[in-house]
Amino acid sequence: MSPGRTGDRRRRLAFTAPSRRRGRPARLSRPLVVDAVVALLEREPNEVPTIARIAREVDAVPAALYRHFESLDDILDGVVARILEASQSGLAASQSGLEDGAPWTDQLASWMHDLRGHLLRYPAVLALIGRSGRTSPAWLEASSTLVEILERAGLSGRDLATSYLWILETTVGLVMQEAALPLPEQIASARASRHELGDAARARFAPIAHELERIDADDFFSFAVEQATAIVALRLSAA
Repeated sequence: MSPGRTGDRRRRLAFTAPSRRRGRPARLSRPLVVDAVVALLEREPNEVPTIARIAREVDAVPAALYRHFESLDDILDGVVARILEASQSGLAASQSGLEDGAPWTDQLASWMHDLRGHLLRYPAVLALIGRSGRTSPAWLEASSTLVEILERAGLSGRDLATSYLWILETTVGLVMQEAALPLPEQIASARASRHELGDAARARFAPIAHELERIDADDFFSFAVEQATAIVALRLSAA
């Protein structure tokens, strides 16, 4: 199971807001509300939904939402779960790879690429994962697949725990940076500022300046996947 380009993974999900008849609001349910919030994130991917905004989206008063959900966290947990499990090209495919017995290297690459594709498609999910000092159970479910991949590779104990954290934090950190400022813009910004550097700094950048211009975001993330794979292999050989 080899990961494709991230562009191939960002296919628009067919979520639509619930249809309404004039004068007859759609009957609320948990799935309908979650669908509506995902549709909202399709239109406004960087906005973290509020109770008031969700209520307007489903044509209901905020109090009506609490007949189906305990809290805003409960709603957003459902949204995170729906997004992370939404398509066959997403994190569910990583789980399929586990069931098919694919090599751990392919499983790890697929998991990292899939997570990047989902988080870039819905940047607001990054804010939903750990809001209000709590971690979304849906996020833990998704990251638990990484634990299983590393365990199947042969890691255990401290090596398993530290490798899991390093890969998870590295993946999310790179995606957060990319979501805030895409790599081409980072490179262009650095290029624009290079003339303000001193002679010594310009000389240090000279050997890599041309190559930096040729690196795209997908290639760079593939490099990160290669490094993660190499680190796991190193820990396995040390063990």
